[in-house]
Amino acid sequence: MSAVLFCTGGSHKAGIGHIMRCQALAQVAEEQGLESLFVVNEAARQFIMQRHDWSGRLLLAKDTAPALASQLMRLASESAAIAIVLDGYDFSETLLREVSTAGAPLVLLDDIRQPGFQYADILCNPAGEAWRESYVQANPVAMLCLGAKYRLLRREFSVTQPLPINQRFSLTINMGGSDPAGLTLPVLEALTVALPDAPFRVVTGPGMTVEALNALTRFITESDSAIQHVHNCQDMADLWVNARLAVVAAGGSQFELAACLTPSLLLTVADNQRQASEQAAGQGWCEVMNAEEKLEFAALTARVKALWQDENRLEVMSQAASEVAVTDGAWQLLDAIAQWRNDQVG
Repeated sequence: MSAVLFCTGGSHKAGIGHIMRCQALAQVAEEQGLESLFVVNEAARQFIMQRHDWSGRLLLAKDTAPALASQLMRLASESAAIAIVLDGYDFSETLLREVSTAGAPLVLLDDIRQPGFQYADILCNPAGEAWRESYVQANPVAMLCLGAKYRLLRREFSVTQPLPINQRFSLTINMGGSDPAGLTLPVLEALTVALPDAPFRVVTGPGMTVEALNALTRFITESDSAIQHVHNCQDMADLWVNARLAVVAAGGSQFELAACLTPSLLLTVADNQRQASEQAAGQGWCEVMNAEEKLEFAALTARVKALWQDENRLEVMSQAASEVAVTDGAWQLLDAIAQWRNDQVG
């Protein structure tokens, strides 16, 4: 059996977004009879072991770049890999150059113009259309998979049906898989003061620290507001389609929210999130606030309160999302890999 070979990672600082979008591609590969091999760091392995829906065999990544490159090249050969997929910010330009000689196409899931992208055979960036020229200049022979059609969402998002706004009930807060900025608790505190009668759902991920989880639990226990805490959710699609309004850290979740037609306020917590978030805001289904250095809580609560109390506005935002929602991006990328291989044979 041929395989797709993935190399990615996660941590309390970096979160689990890279892992989840690789998993989306692995799920469609599995449906095509392909095996998925994941070479990951220890933190990522621990996150993955907590999921019940994981597709793919796990291998621990070697500690040094030369050893990792050798490991990937060996595994690509042994597994008859149809592609080597790299997703993460810690890969060196040297590693990409070496892995590009493995004999299988090097697929780079990119959102920062990763150093070494000039060595990729296929560049995938759902928010990268603005970088097309720089991609072409540095890597004129690469297949470019740019734009919304390549949003990589897991299988659950293609089978879950969004609900109309008048059937949704929760004000949902999620600051990512690890919340490295520590925003979950202060955002919840501020919003429960502004909207004491709103039904809240707070979603935390497997990368959140024990200390942060304990502090959140204490606040929820002592609060007079209705707050449901969902930790390490295994079906985010079901959660998002029930959210009347979502307040989230920008990142991969925004593609999930658009697919679920969920009106949202995106908080950018890293500069690499700005481009995709600004594009999303321009589509009309979400608003964006900058939280990279400091979050203005008075402005946050005012905007959330105004949105929460304006059902017509929420319905307009949800309708706008329906016009840009994409759920088959992983299929599109797998097709692109097959096309690249066919072109090489031809």
